[in-house]
Amino acid sequence: MTLPVAGFGFPFRIDPVSGGVARTSGADKIRENIRVILATRLGERVMLRDYGTRVASLVHDPNDEALAVLIRREVQEALLAWEPRVLVTALSVDRGPSGDPGDPDATLSLRLDYTLTNEAATDRLVVTLA
Repeated sequence: MTLPVAGFGFPFRIDPVSGGVARTSGADKIRENIRVILATRLGERVMLRDYGTRVASLVHDPNDEALAVLIRREVQEALLAWEPRVLVTALSVDRGPSGDPGDPDATLSLRLDYTLTNEAATDRLVVTLA
Protein backbone atom coordinates (compact mmCIF):
# COMPACT_ATOMS: atom_id res chain seq x y z
CA MET A 1 0.00 0.00 0.00
CA THR A 2 1.34 3.42 -0.91
CA LEU A 3 0.69 6.48 1.18
CA PRO A 4 -1.11 9.41 -0.45
CA VAL A 5 1.13 12.24 -1.57
CA ALA A 6 0.37 15.53 0.17
CA GLY A 7 2.24 18.62 1.31
CA PHE A 8 2.62 22.37 1.07
CA GLY A 9 1.61 23.87 -2.26
CA PHE A 10 4.18 25.29 -4.63
CA PRO A 11 4.57 28.17 -5.00
CA PHE A 12 4.12 28.77 -1.28
CA ARG A 13 0.89 30.64 -0.60
CA ILE A 14 -1.82 31.19 1.97
CA ASP A 15 -5.17 29.48 1.44
CA PRO A 16 -7.79 32.27 1.32
CA VAL A 17 -10.50 29.99 2.72
CA SER A 18 -8.73 28.54 5.75
CA GLY A 19 -6.12 31.26 6.31
CA GLY A 20 -3.47 28.55 6.66
CA VAL A 21 -0.74 27.39 4.33
CA ALA A 22 -2.16 26.07 1.05
CA ARG A 23 -1.71 22.33 0.59
CA THR A 24 -1.89 20.08 -2.45
CA SER A 25 -2.11 16.35 -2.87
CA GLY A 26 -2.08 13.52 -5.39
CA ALA A 27 -1.04 14.14 -8.99
CA ASP A 28 -0.97 17.92 -8.46
CA LYS A 29 1.58 17.56 -5.66
CA ILE A 30 3.79 15.29 -7.75
CA ARG A 31 3.64 17.79 -10.65
CA GLU A 32 4.69 20.54 -8.22
CA ASN A 33 7.52 18.34 -6.89
CA ILE A 34 8.83 17.86 -10.42
CA ARG A 35 8.78 21.63 -11.00
CA VAL A 36 10.69 22.18 -7.75
CA ILE A 37 13.34 19.62 -8.72
CA LEU A 38 13.78 21.21 -12.16
CA ALA A 39 13.92 24.75 -10.73
CA THR A 40 16.49 23.93 -8.04
CA ARG A 41 20.13 24.42 -8.96
CA LEU A 42 22.46 21.56 -8.07
CA GLY A 43 24.13 22.46 -4.77
CA GLU A 44 21.55 25.11 -3.86
CA ARG A 45 20.07 23.22 -0.91
CA VAL A 46 22.53 23.27 1.96
CA MET A 47 21.66 19.91 3.49
CA LEU A 48 20.94 18.17 0.16
CA ARG A 49 23.77 19.21 -2.17
CA ASP A 50 22.82 16.58 -4.77
CA TYR A 51 19.18 17.77 -5.00
CA GLY A 52 18.18 19.54 -8.23
CA THR A 53 19.72 19.76 -11.69
CA ARG A 54 22.45 21.57 -13.60
CA VAL A 55 19.89 22.82 -16.16
CA ALA A 56 20.14 26.45 -14.96
CA SER A 57 23.94 26.43 -15.40
CA LEU A 58 23.56 25.31 -19.04
CA VAL A 59 21.65 28.45 -20.07
CA HIS A 60 24.65 30.02 -21.82
CA ASP A 61 25.63 26.89 -23.78
CA PRO A 62 24.91 26.82 -27.52
CA ASN A 63 21.31 25.87 -28.25
CA ASP A 64 22.13 22.70 -30.20
CA GLU A 65 21.52 18.96 -30.03
CA ALA A 66 24.36 18.47 -27.53
CA LEU A 67 22.57 20.80 -25.10
CA ALA A 68 19.32 18.88 -25.60
CA VAL A 69 21.09 15.61 -24.76
CA LEU A 70 22.65 17.14 -21.61
CA ILE A 71 19.30 18.50 -20.43
CA ARG A 72 17.53 15.19 -21.03
CA ARG A 73 20.21 13.35 -19.03
CA GLU A 74 20.12 15.88 -16.17
CA VAL A 75 16.33 15.74 -15.88
CA GLN A 76 16.19 11.95 -16.12
CA GLU A 77 18.84 11.49 -13.40
CA ALA A 78 17.28 14.07 -11.07
CA LEU A 79 13.80 12.60 -11.33
CA LEU A 80 15.12 9.09 -10.86
CA ALA A 81 16.92 10.17 -7.70
CA TRP A 82 14.41 12.55 -6.15
CA GLU A 83 10.91 11.61 -7.34
CA PRO A 84 10.62 7.81 -7.23
CA ARG A 85 6.82 7.97 -7.70
CA VAL A 86 7.36 8.98 -11.33
CA LEU A 87 8.32 6.79 -14.27
CA VAL A 88 9.47 8.93 -17.21
CA THR A 89 7.97 7.58 -20.44
CA ALA A 90 9.08 10.32 -22.86
CA LEU A 91 11.41 13.27 -22.53
CA SER A 92 12.12 15.74 -25.30
CA VAL A 93 13.76 19.13 -25.60
CA ASP A 94 12.30 21.38 -28.28
CA ARG A 95 13.98 24.42 -29.78
CA GLY A 96 11.63 27.02 -31.14
CA PRO A 97 10.29 29.07 -32.73
CA SER A 98 13.08 29.07 -35.31
CA GLY A 99 15.15 26.20 -33.90
CA ASP A 100 18.29 27.96 -35.17
CA PRO A 101 21.09 27.64 -32.56
CA GLY A 102 22.36 31.12 -33.47
CA ASP A 103 19.00 32.81 -33.00
CA PRO A 104 19.05 34.85 -29.76
CA ASP A 105 15.24 34.67 -29.59
CA ALA A 106 15.15 30.88 -29.84
CA THR A 107 13.41 29.26 -26.89
CA LEU A 108 14.08 25.95 -25.29
CA SER A 109 11.29 23.89 -23.78
CA LEU A 110 11.18 20.54 -22.07
CA ARG A 111 8.28 18.16 -22.64
CA LEU A 112 8.06 15.43 -20.02
CA ASP A 113 5.58 12.55 -20.22
CA TYR A 114 5.40 10.39 -17.13
CA THR A 115 3.37 7.76 -15.36
CA LEU A 116 2.66 7.80 -11.65
CA THR A 117 3.91 4.56 -10.16
CA ASN A 118 1.30 4.44 -7.39
CA GLU A 119 -1.63 5.07 -9.76
CA ALA A 120 -2.53 4.12 -13.29
CA ALA A 121 -2.35 7.76 -14.36
CA THR A 122 -0.19 9.49 -16.94
CA ASP A 123 0.57 13.18 -17.22
CA ARG A 124 2.52 15.63 -19.36
CA LEU A 125 4.48 18.62 -18.15
CA VAL A 126 5.87 21.30 -20.48
CA VAL A 127 8.46 23.66 -19.00
CA THR A 128 10.07 26.59 -20.82
CA LEU A 129 13.77 26.56 -19.94
CA ALA A 130 15.02 29.65 -21.77
